[in-house]
Order: sequence, then C-alpha cells, then structure tokens
Amino acid sequence: MKILENAVDAIEIGLEDYKSEDPRRSKSAIRNIFAGMLLLFKEKLRRMSPEGSDDVLIKQSIKPKMGSNGDWSFLGSGKKTVDVQQIKDRFGGLGIQVDWMAFDQINKLRNNIEHYYTDEAPSVVNEIVSKSFKIIRDFSKTYLEIEAADLLEQSSWDIFLEVDEVYEKEKEESIESFNQVNWTYSSLARAIQHVRCTECDSELVQAIKDQVYEPGRPLALNCKKCGNEFDLEDVLNDCLEEEFGIEAHIAIMDGGDSPYADCPDCNEPTYIFEDDCCLSCGYIQVNKECHVCGTSLDLEEAYEGAVCYAHKRLLEEDD
Repeated sequence: MKILENAVDAIEIGLEDYKSEDPRRSKSAIRNIFAGMLLLFKEKLRRMSPEGSDDVLIKQSIKPKMGSNGDWSFLGSGKKTVDVQQIKDRFGGLGIQVDWMAFDQINKLRNNIEHYYTDEAPSVVNEIVSKSFKIIRDFSKTYLEIEAADLLEQSSWDIFLEVDEVYEKEKEESIESFNQVNWTYSSLARAIQHVRCTECDSELVQAIKDQVYEPGRPLALNCKKCGNEFDLEDVLNDCLEEEFGIEAHIAIMDGGDSPYADCPDCNEPTYIFEDDCCLSCGYIQVNKECHVCGTSLDLEEAYEGAVCYAHKRLLEEDD
C-alpha cells in the first residue's frame, strides 16, 4: 500500500498548494498532483505484478529467471521504476485505458509552467487540476476499485469538485462562443477547438459572436482568464497543426497524402485539401490537371501554370 499512500499524499499536498494564496506554489501544486497521478498508475502495475516477481511491472529493468522445473519467469531488477512512456506501453499491452490525450495536455502544460512561469500563478492551473481530477477519478474507480471520494480527504475532494465545476462551466461558455461564429471552413470549425491564449496558454478563449471568417481578414479572440485580446491569425497555424499534425505524420510514414501543405502563394502551412483553399490567404488551386496530358497537378505545378513539370520542360526546350 506504500505506493498508494504516497499517491494520495502527493495529490492532497498538491491541492493544498493550489489553494494557497502564494502564487509561487502553483508549480508545486501541479508537480505534486501530476506525481500523484503517476503513482496511481504504478499502483495498478504493482497489483498486477505476479507474486514473488519483485513488482516486475513497475520496474524499468526486467531480467529473466529459470526455475528448477525449466520454466521461465521475469523479475523486476533495480530500484528505478517505469517512466511515462513505459507506463503507456505496459498499459497498452494490459488493456488498461487512460485518456492519454488529456494526460498529454496536462504534461505539456506542466512542462510549460516549469520552464516559462516563475512569480505569477498561470491561468492554466485550473485546467490542469480539472483534467487531472477526471483522470484520477475514473482510473481509481475502474482500475483500483476505489472511489476517489473515499481515496481522498473530504477537503481535497471538495477542492477537486469545485475546480472542475467552475472550469467546465467556463469551457462550455468558450465553446458556445465559437458556435456563434461562421468559420466558413469545416476544418477551421474543428481546429478552433484547439486554440489557446497567446499570453497565458489557457484554453478558455472566447470569440466575439456573429463574426464571419474570411482568409486575410481579422477575427477577434479574447482570453477569459487573463483578458488578452488577439487575432485568429496569431494562432491559426498552431490550431491547424493540432488538428491535422498526427494525420500528416501518419501520411508521411505510410506514403499517403497529407491533409495540408504549404501554400504556394503565402508560404504558410495552411492549404487544407478538404477545403481546397488556403485558410491564411484564400488562395485556391484553379488548375487541377495538365492541359497537355491530363495528369493531376500538385500545388506548386498548378501555381506556376496549367501544365505539369514534365511538359513544361518540353515546351521550354521547344522554345
């Protein structure tokens, strides 16, 4: 039970730091809550480790051992325990499901706080606490068979509930503001869900209602947390990368077609093929096929004319 006890202690200390009026304790709050969440994961691996295996599933190093009857088994080796990627890998093999997308967001924001924030409590702390709460609550109930309300002190549980309720309400208001905008392009309507404030990195961003997006024209956004006002142009590339980055990476690995490309007119990586348009400048590929041979033209070929590069060279040689 030592790992579980340490997990609870870390989470509760983190929540105490969170409630502190000293903004410098924000780092400690996030560090402790995140550490407690990892310890809950390790507790599950400890419970699943075979008896007499020296907690093999939570050890970074594993060594084989042959029994007297010739059977093989594996033992944990050393004191180092699994890191985040090893936890993900072992959970995958064991069929343990975690909202890794939310977890990765928490980890990314935690790293940002560690490296870029010093004296002031960043606005993203509420987001991290809320998302951590959901993972801790679901994981404890599903895989440790303990209700999070029973795992934590009542005061800690109340903090989690309060933060989550407030944060979810604010997030709903942000989403509703996006629904009042005509984004023009279906890809942008999805990508805007990834927007974050350019100052405090909070996802609690709102759009002024009744706006219509047109490439190259301003579209105002503001952050509910820090009051920062900025334009969609400032975050467009990041939003599209979040929406299409994984798909583009898979396409590169498998030899498929990327969902987006650098626009030949403005050089921004914002030409979206599903919309057949550059969301930054509005450029549209007019020429789709070579006028000579009928083969499909890529963006660069079409930008330079109505013939493919092969026939362009032939025409230039004839000249």
